[in-house]
Amino acid sequence: MLRIFYDHQVFSLQNVGGASRYHFELMRYLSTVPNVRMQLFMGMNQTVYPFRELPSKTTRVMGFGGPLGPGGRRYVVNEALGNCIAPFLGKVEVYHPTLYRLTPMVRARRIVATNHDCTHERFPHIFRYIKDVLKAKRILYARADMIICVSESSRKDLLAFYNIDPAKTRVIHHGLSRLPGCPEAARTIAQNKRREFLLYVGSRAPYKNFEGLLQAFRDTGLHKSLDLLVLGGGPLTAEERAIAKRLEISERLISIPLSSDELLGAAYEAARVFVYPSLWEGFGFSPLEAMAAGCPVVACRVSSVPEVCRDAPFYFEPETPGSLDRALLLAVNDEESRRCAILRGKEIAAGYRWEKCGEETLALYRECL
Repeated sequence: MLRIFYDHQVFSLQNVGGASRYHFELMRYLSTVPNVRMQLFMGMNQTVYPFRELPSKTTRVMGFGGPLGPGGRRYVVNEALGNCIAPFLGKVEVYHPTLYRLTPMVRARRIVATNHDCTHERFPHIFRYIKDVLKAKRILYARADMIICVSESSRKDLLAFYNIDPAKTRVIHHGLSRLPGCPEAARTIAQNKRREFLLYVGSRAPYKNFEGLLQAFRDTGLHKSLDLLVLGGGPLTAEERAIAKRLEISERLISIPLSSDELLGAAYEAARVFVYPSLWEGFGFSPLEAMAAGCPVVACRVSSVPEVCRDAPFYFEPETPGSLDRALLLAVNDEESRRCAILRGKEIAAGYRWEKCGEETLALYRECL
């Protein structure tokens, strides 16, 4: 019997997101495998993923709702509870922490970590508590028996920033979740849509290059015929609104601060182009989701994006002036290029399956025992 333990960390810090989806899809696959038993301590959480629907015979989910939103306070509460509960759970074969810290009281034969990216190491100035995070990652990677890297790019970063034996690393790509269709979500997008639009999704941290997109939206003149829908990532900040006002594009921005899988699916299907201007990614779910939905993608040719998305996007070079402008204009206006990008995107996206990710992860768990 292979017994696996997952901790609360990512579910304390987010209710929805790529790392949470990764662990849900991984556990959903493993719940179908004979002789595998999983324990997940989520603690206080408000996750959108239906962990309670996983088979109870193979999966024990320990969690409850509560008033604290995602962040440090919820994390501290769950960390204390997790350390109290862990001694009573027995020893497991594999402990797979969901982020970068180890719960000290968990007893396990082996530790398997996942390196999603090295944005903390590359952009330390934009993160709070950066010294604590980097210390936790150093300890985790030193103690881990195996480290999963979600792309070859994330593996190269890991080996560049940490003194890790390459033999204990494995590249296992994520799968891709089918986004649900929803008439209500489609109506929400339609109600916000005034005309055709470019789409931007998710976090607008500095390395995501949202300001660069705003500038290109103005410089190309696309703001005269298109809107820019900003989906998720919270409300536009005062600084972002000020930039839009300076560029005279405020009236062309549509913000829907909170997202969902249903809204994402509807937005990808309705958008003229999805723009992914991020300057660094460990994997990148969003462009694959857009490709699967038949939406052309404009993306920065850096880090994992060419590895994962291959030749489907309209790429721009981050160091070349005007490169993003040209990619946007081509993706919006050239119908033959758009048709080829849509067909190629669907073909590539179809190759990313959570079953494959789960199979390879299970093989790694067994390999390290």
